[in-house]
Amino acid sequence: MNETLNKTVERKLPWDYALVGVIAPLLLSLVIPFLRSRNGTQGAQSFVGQYENWKMVLADGFYLFLFTGILFSLSLYVYRHLKRESMLIGLLIGFLLTGAAYFLFLQNEVLEIQGIFAGNGVIYGIAFLFYGWMLLFRMLSLSKWELDTKGIAIVGILMAMSIALGRVGVTTPVVRITFSFLPTALIGLLFGPWVGGVAAALGDILGFIIGGGVGGFFPGFTLSAFLGGLSYGVFLHKKKVTKKRVFMAVAFNTLFVNLTLNTLWIYILTQNPLAVILPPRLIQNAVMSVVRFLSIWFIANNKQLRKVYMKYSTAKS
Repeated sequence: MNETLNKTVERKLPWDYALVGVIAPLLLSLVIPFLRSRNGTQGAQSFVGQYENWKMVLADGFYLFLFTGILFSLSLYVYRHLKRESMLIGLLIGFLLTGAAYFLFLQNEVLEIQGIFAGNGVIYGIAFLFYGWMLLFRMLSLSKWELDTKGIAIVGILMAMSIALGRVGVTTPVVRITFSFLPTALIGLLFGPWVGGVAAALGDILGFIIGGGVGGFFPGFTLSAFLGGLSYGVFLHKKKVTKKRVFMAVAFNTLFVNLTLNTLWIYILTQNPLAVILPPRLIQNAVMSVVRFLSIWFIANNKQLRKVYMKYSTAKS
């Protein structure tokens, strides 16, 4: 009986990935904007100005109704299956896809990419915010803040290590390799996503203060640090640390935090074209993603190290 139930659940997992992570984001951020564009709608102002064209108004109303219906149905589906691990992964994939679509829309005047349709900024933005909210809701619903005095001291030591490691590294003509991510990943692994996220954000602020404020403070990088620390806790805390989980944590940090958010922050600060910013960052992150994966995998699965740091982890509670 239990084996049959487990097989049924396993068969549903790919459906969670496909529906929540791929099909719904494509409908929200590609199909509906395409249909609205073909219908002739170029944003709210154009829509209001064409009120006499009742066919266009009716068609666009249907597409907006469909968009709202997908969001509502998806909310119910996610809520009913919130505790599934596959739901977390599906939400993360959808968050990345809708975020990429919204980012490309914002930069479409420069990039001129086919498939990003003008006049649909609200659609792209709502889809991205929806996935962000559902992901946050999932984390808040299943996460607990568990930290005693000894844990606070350990988090402080690891934060100091992260700041120190960020100032040393191996510099080559192509990339600079640092290991400041390791203490952050360890905080998330030991104490959970919220402690990991807050510690990473505080570490970013303290690093700026200690470093003398070179270049000026920008809160976007603090947000990126928070999301990076949060992701390690989401994927690794109170879970068996497998290669798949480490890969997902590294992929989230590489693709979304570093290549998407941090690239956007650099573009805002420098106003340099993305064609100039992206190539060296792609090489840097390709190398660092391998370094991150191997380092976190070693730290998390080394028996001697694990015996030491697991004494202080909230994962055993």
